[in-house]
Amino acid sequence: MVDKPAEIFDREYEWSALTRFITDAQLGATLGVVSGRRRQGKTFLLDAACRAAGGFYFGATEAADAESLRRFSAALTDYSRPATPYHFAHWSEAIDALLALGAERPLPVVIDEFPYLAKVNPELPSLLQEAFRPLSRSADRLPDETPALRLCSVLHGQAPGGQRAATWPVRS
Repeated sequence: MVDKPAEIFDREYEWSALTRFITDAQLGATLGVVSGRRRQGKTFLLDAACRAAGGFYFGATEAADAESLRRFSAALTDYSRPATPYHFAHWSEAIDALLALGAERPLPVVIDEFPYLAKVNPELPSLLQEAFRPLSRSADRLPDETPALRLCSVLHGQAPGGQRAATWPVRS
């Protein structure tokens, strides 16, 4: 379990469920979706979990696709400190780099407000779906024997494409 930060009051059930997901011993990448009404503390909890577990957090904003990809590249560069900064030309490159983060140890990753990204790049949900498919090209580079990446995304109401969050593609 990940210790709950002092600034989180109560929320025992939510913190327990979240930390069970991000510390699950199952190997391989796993996608989780957090959805619910606005202003209920989802972002606060996910950000705190990432900080407590040493994970990567990215807060999407309403921006053009190229600007979002630039911001994501900068955030991932700040987090992972590669030899040369990331300058992703396409989201598939960014997803591959994100999946590689979990190659050494289980790692929570949060993409907050994912629908903002999907709104300007409708291909993005299917790129994630493909990356999490067991026989995908990313899965070939991240076999099930490697530690886990736990990707959480905050959604409000429905998943991209109008699907209900509970039926959005999840690989476990």
